[in-house]
Amino acid sequence: MTFIEFLSFGQEMELNSIKPSELDSIYVQALNSRFDLLLSSGWKYIELNQNGKRISKMNVSERYKFLTIEELIDLSVKEKKTIRALRLTHKKIGTDTVDVNFGIVNVTGKRKMHFNNGLKFKKADFALDCGGTNGYVSDMRFVFDRKKNYWELIDEKYKITTE
Repeated sequence: MTFIEFLSFGQEMELNSIKPSELDSIYVQALNSRFDLLLSSGWKYIELNQNGKRISKMNVSERYKFLTIEELIDLSVKEKKTIRALRLTHKKIGTDTVDVNFGIVNVTGKRKMHFNNGLKFKKADFALDCGGTNGYVSDMRFVFDRKKNYWELIDEKYKITTE
């Protein structure tokens, strides 16, 4: 009985894991489906965190720029304004459901001399946008279609039908 439980637990763990390559393709699909971002003017900056590093080399729209925290600070100092960057995250809802969320990070950099654990010449403030009071609401939801062997966007506000 214990051996059977171990096997079923092992299969469940395999189903619950999502490969980084699959997750990357979900992120790319999510970014390329955000027409509100793609059609608006100016660059859309994406924080070059762990997820951003992997997808920055993939087939993502040229409207997006992937920048490190230091580059975002330097850009804010150069342009003398707050820079809004997208932070890509995901939440695994089930064995075949993944939510992709776009958090906004506001980066405000200032060049001045100040003392904080030594002499520093730049200071940066970070602020995260509030998600509201409606509880958890995903930006985009993807479900794995076992027949097509494909992660499909099911959120109607971004879904594009090609049929």
